[in-house]
Amino acid sequence: MLKQVDYIIVGQGIAGSMIAYFLLKRGKKILVVDQYNPNASSNIAAGVVNPVTGRKMVKTWLIDEVLPFAKETYNALEMDLNLSFFFERDIYKIFSSQEDAEIWNTKKSDSEYEQYMGDIVFLDETAIKAPYGAGIIKQCCWMDVPGFTKAYRGFLLQNNDLLEEEFDFDHLDVTEGVRYKDTIAEKIIFCEGYKAYQNPFFKKIPFAFAKGEQLIIRSEHLKTDKIISRNIFIIPKGNDIYTVGSTFIWDDLEETVTDIGRKEILVKLNKIITDDYTIVDENAGIRPAMPDRRPVMGSHPDYPQIFIFNGMGTKGVSLSPYFANYFLDSIDNGIEVFREISVNRFVF
Repeated sequence: MLKQVDYIIVGQGIAGSMIAYFLLKRGKKILVVDQYNPNASSNIAAGVVNPVTGRKMVKTWLIDEVLPFAKETYNALEMDLNLSFFFERDIYKIFSSQEDAEIWNTKKSDSEYEQYMGDIVFLDETAIKAPYGAGIIKQCCWMDVPGFTKAYRGFLLQNNDLLEEEFDFDHLDVTEGVRYKDTIAEKIIFCEGYKAYQNPFFKKIPFAFAKGEQLIIRSEHLKTDKIISRNIFIIPKGNDIYTVGSTFIWDDLEETVTDIGRKEILVKLNKIITDDYTIVDENAGIRPAMPDRRPVMGSHPDYPQIFIFNGMGTKGVSLSPYFANYFLDSIDNGIEVFREISVNRFVF
């Protein structure tokens, strides 16, 4: 018997989950097709949202708009799933020099930055090297992305909205509408993460995938509940466990850890902390990034029922809720998304 839905969604990372969430809120019938991959970027993501980045402390693209929307969305999802996975936390950015502190004070006086940049403090933790102090970045967040995607996967399964398998293009028919195996839909949205490079409909999109590696360490003497930043993040997870990362590797699409990546993280980590630690785990994933650091979304020029929603890169936690809702608004209203994020910025 054929199953009729409004949308098929391919992929259940944070991007696909947000598309599914907002479609269900609009009363649409969906089928998500996804094979669980423990090394998918959403299943190992650090999940830190940082409103200002870099040595010169530049405000993240569209952060004033996307951050409040993300907070509202995740707080609502925590209620729906009866789960805590989203935490508002300050980040302590360790300065490498007195000049860094001076740059901070100058930028902090700018009215556009005052809501995000707090005081310079000197840390109490003796195991952390911060002779020039640290600036408090406000309105930051940390999200347990794997915890969320696992919980939302359970929700979809419970409602028979998830087909647990790797999507097989040989079983996709787009002659009239969309048909995948025994499911008929009006539209299909591909949210495949880095596996989009295998998608025959969007091969001309010039993805710039970035591999990231991170370590899980145990340190009995670090004793901090602060998110620490200096070229890498140190994220406390409780019980003396910390996530540390991550790297950016542009020429390796293997979901495996490397000696080079491990060494890079350890060199940076050893510039921050003084006490001994033990590596208890390490992992690697591929970020679905774009050369211009902007998402990509829209319909295929020859198949208006086929859509892509991808390319969130390192900012999937902050960007996905806002743009999933915006993208679905554009579909409902028959309006093209603005060119900076449109699939039409690439030549097919």
